[in-house]
This record gives sequence, structure tokens and C-alpha cells, in this order.
Amino acid sequence: MKRSLVIISLFTVGLAAVALVVGGWSRVLEGLEVSAATALRSVFMIFLSFVIMGQIQVLLSKDVLDRWLQRFGGMKGILIGALAGGLFPGGPYIYYPFALGFTGKGLPFYIFFAFILGKNLYDFSRIPMEVAMLGSRVALVRNLVTFPIPIMAGLLSQRIFASRTLESIFLQTGERDGADQHNS
Repeated sequence: MKRSLVIISLFTVGLAAVALVVGGWSRVLEGLEVSAATALRSVFMIFLSFVIMGQIQVLLSKDVLDRWLQRFGGMKGILIGALAGGLFPGGPYIYYPFALGFTGKGLPFYIFFAFILGKNLYDFSRIPMEVAMLGSRVALVRNLVTFPIPIMAGLLSQRIFASRTLESIFLQTGERDGADQHNS
């Protein structure tokens, strides 16, 4: 069993136990009802995110990605990754499967890191809401302050992790064997 599944299962049981102690079985059932409603609202988006992940696996071969990285590696790759993250639509159930679709393709970790931080800090789609709710000055200051962070973090991770790829960072030996079977 994957370690992450064990951790999330323990966390779930722990929260259910707290709900039971605080409010009894009615509180536990109320939490399950909220969870089911959220799952039903999200199921289509989650399904589509896995379709996207499958298409990336098929369309972006290691050779295509290698050619792209020869042209856009280093600082260019970091900038493109961060900006692509900021422009990428949807929540984590969309962009994490998209980014992890590059596992096994040799994507440098620093580009992945810049993408994830760009998505979380830039997220250009929320600028109109920020301007409407907080004002243009606050939105501008927030964007100016956060703009260099994904780039600096990408450069720092490039320096620390050098030529490490997604799979060398995230996959354990046993998980790598299972991922190789799925990618072949």
C-alpha cells in the first residue's frame, strides 16, 4: 500500500474520531454527507484531469520533451514553467495530474517546481476578482511582490537538485517499478 494512502487514511480516521467525540455519530454522518456532495460536484473534473494526464503520456514522448528542454531549459524553462502555471486553468485536481503526466519523461524537477509555484502564486485568472474585491492597488502590490518567487525558487531548486528529474525526486524504488509498468 502506498505510504500516502496510509497517511491520508489515518488522518481521516483521526478526524472522524474527533467528530465522534465532539458531536457524536450525527456529526460524523454530517461530515460524510458534505464529503459525498463535494465528491459528486468534483467527479467530472477529476475524471477529465486523468484523461488529460493520459493524453500527455501519449502525446509527449521523451524525445519531444528532450528537444523542448534543449531549447527551453535553464532560466527559459523556469520562466516558461512559472508563467504556464499562472495561466493554467483549474484547481489542484487539474494541474497536479497535468504536471505529474510528465513523470517518466525526464522533466527536470526545477521546471515542475516553478510550474507549481507559478500556479499557486500567479494564477492570473483570479486577478479580476482580486481587483474587484480588494482594489487594483492591493492586487498590483500582491502580484509584484509574488512575481519573483517562483522564478527564484526554480533557480534555487535547479542549483540544489541540479539534473534531478520528477521521478528521481518523488518515486521510491518500488513505486518507480510500478510506474514503469504503466508507462510501457
